Amino acid sequence: MADVGRMQPAKSPPRRANVTKGGQIHVIKVGTSTLLTNDENGAQQANLSNIARLIEVIAALRKKGDHVILVSSGAVGMGCLKLGLKERPKNLGGKQAMAAAGQSRLMRLYEDLFRVVNLQVAQLLIVREDFSDKLRFRAVRSTIDELIRLGVVPIINENDSLAAPHLSNFGDNDTMAAMTAALVEADWLFLATDVHFLYTANPKTDPSAKPIYVVKDVASLQIGGLEASSSQWGTGGMATKLIAASIAVCAGVHCGLVNGAEPERIGQLIAGNREGGTHFEARLSPDVIGEGMHGRWILALPLAGRVSIGPAGYNSIVKGHNLLFRDVLTASGNFEPDQSVALVSDGKEVARALFRSSCASVTDALRKRADAQPGDKLGLKDFTSELRAAGVFLDAYRSWRQGSHRGAKGEMTGEKIKQLGEQQGIEENESSSSVLEVVAWASDIVLTSVGAMNEAEKVMSSTHSNKRGRSASPDALERKSSKVNTA
Repeated sequence: MADVGRMQPAKSPPRRANVTKGGQIHVIKVGTSTLLTNDENGAQQANLSNIARLIEVIAALRKKGDHVILVSSGAVGMGCLKLGLKERPKNLGGKQAMAAAGQSRLMRLYEDLFRVVNLQVAQLLIVREDFSDKLRFRAVRSTIDELIRLGVVPIINENDSLAAPHLSNFGDNDTMAAMTAALVEADWLFLATDVHFLYTANPKTDPSAKPIYVVKDVASLQIGGLEASSSQWGTGGMATKLIAASIAVCAGVHCGLVNGAEPERIGQLIAGNREGGTHFEARLSPDVIGEGMHGRWILALPLAGRVSIGPAGYNSIVKGHNLLFRDVLTASGNFEPDQSVALVSDGKEVARALFRSSCASVTDALRKRADAQPGDKLGLKDFTSELRAAGVFLDAYRSWRQGSHRGAKGEMTGEKIKQLGEQQGIEENESSSSVLEVVAWASDIVLTSVGAMNEAEKVMSSTHSNKRGRSASPDALERKSSKVNTA
């Protein structure tokens, strides 16, 4: 096996010091096409050779002091193998049943093979909601941190037997692996596939396709023929891997696309050998730097829709300002207030954000705006007075607000705010209209495109600061207050 070397990580987060003890963290995602194969008669069977070689690579990384989190698909495929099904079920109930039957078989296989190299494993079955709720997000990270401290290899899979809305989704575990990498502040995310590289076209149908060794901006890629999975037992494809890569790199995580049949390529990429596979270079978003765990959480949230913004809106988010409704062009999806959406400019995703309004409300308000009708009803809460008071009276603000991105738990009365303002000499010089136009707070927006990040860095350079002047949201003020009071 090729020697597992070391490439300089994109960062060394202070939070990880007590967890890793100097080692790097690698998240490796393997799919059903890596775990299962056909025998000489065409029947499916476990690909013990692939799995054993993967475990040898993980053991080598552990010996060098690094830590590995394995995100594994395959429960449904293993269930089909266990129960003798000829093909993957198409109905939801059948998929859930196969996942329930196959998960125990899959973990038994991992337990037995990891024991050979003297490594212990632990199973974590999670669902998207574990990332959507910030408390559960922290709980998952805490569990993984403790397993890493104990030297255990966490094996993560989606809880397919119970996660009914998600089992039918396309390529969930690719995205979940990227979410996990962002969650734990990993150095590398490796996505196993059935080809050596990402190519300029589908190499199975286009002989002129050329390998792509390094990708600096995922958003700039324009490659056709990526959608289909090559396995009758899997659900993912190359398109889902590019989505996963885009999430990871914005969180400061290098991403490698490697052939699952040759897991030794993982070590080659870590060592800086470009023949290992396609390397998506990490580019830590300035908003992750500025917002810390909150920014990583936003990147890890499942997308619920897309919102197209105009040039003025793009300039606002690059400068670190709130996004206003007047800069919204279109909205698609089925998102509700405080769900994550992709902000799109000129047809490309440039950021992700917690959106304050629902897709239905935005669409209706856009229609009324186009018809020049008054009264755009976005269902937005007016935080003008609270924000004005909170900007000076953080202690008073914290005393009535319990900390939730979904909005304030209580209200300061106008009389109370006026009294506080008189005490501090604050003048009433703001109107509520500007706050009611805010559809995404600046502190709830994370830039994801390299072009937007470059422009944001120019803004920071011009102001001689390592952070942009971010507009405050109620949640950002709460986080700031918490830090001040716990310092």
